[in-house]
Amino acid sequence: MRGSRGTHEGLWGALLLASALLAACGGGSSSDNNDIGYRGLTFGNGQFVAVGSEGLVETSGGGQDFQRQDSGVEATLNGVVFGGGQYVAVGDSGTVLTSPDALGWTPQSVPTGASLQDITFQDGRYVAVGYVGTILTSSDGRSWQAQSSGTARALRGVTFGGDRFVAVGEGGTILTSTDATSWTSVGSPGGEGFNRVRFVAGRFIAVGFVGAIATSNDGLTWSVRRENFSNFSTLNDLVFAKGLVVIVGAGGVIATSPNGDGLTQRISHTTQILAGVAFGGDDRYVAVGSNRVVDTSLDGIEWGTE
Repeated sequence: MRGSRGTHEGLWGALLLASALLAACGGGSSSDNNDIGYRGLTFGNGQFVAVGSEGLVETSGGGQDFQRQDSGVEATLNGVVFGGGQYVAVGDSGTVLTSPDALGWTPQSVPTGASLQDITFQDGRYVAVGYVGTILTSSDGRSWQAQSSGTARALRGVTFGGDRFVAVGEGGTILTSTDATSWTSVGSPGGEGFNRVRFVAGRFIAVGFVGAIATSNDGLTWSVRRENFSNFSTLNDLVFAKGLVVIVGAGGVIATSPNGDGLTQRISHTTQILAGVAFGGDDRYVAVGSNRVVDTSLDGIEWGTE
């Protein structure tokens, strides 16, 4: 079943209002901090690591049978990355945690109390983004510096591709930087709010509210469209592996495409919010979300929940 674009102005008004209300609620990429569930997922050093509400951290070697670990915090964790030989998780109230093995976690001091939403690692540098335009950088995950983003809007996603970092967020905000220190706005391609951005299939793809998908080959010039998956569900995360882009979102949405165009919706067997997706283990795609739902697939086409 392929997504289609809506045209009814009344429907768009209601959907955009709902999007704005969700964006104002705070929390992770799923835009919902009310359930005990996952907000972010990564694969690194031979294991999946999922983070979520109330300091939730769980690990799994194969993407199934996740085991709870003690994070030592109660703040919601919204994003996690593996790089530089360690895991780094970020979350609400300026929470940053580091761990060499995802079993024992150490809180780090950062120059902000803002909710941190996402984190990436590239060439020896961590970059975290969050609310009120927060951008933090670190070379070791322990000492962090605040950078000027030039915006007070919430930033919800960050990635690196080609020769630049790209951060996205509220109101369709898109920022770029070649050094993670000096950031430039490239404007909004459509005024949508974006939750995540990744460099996949040789280009940048951002996903967000009201089924918004924006694409760019260079991070500077963008095009945006809306996909009608489950009544224009919010899209929360994406991954590229085995020649397939996999996008996940609210209402159990899973959609795939070789390059992010011409998406095909898959049967996920859940109506829960899917907030994070990663690939690894025994060549397995893993999607996680609210109420600790785990949905897995070996080919990205056929999915089954835990």
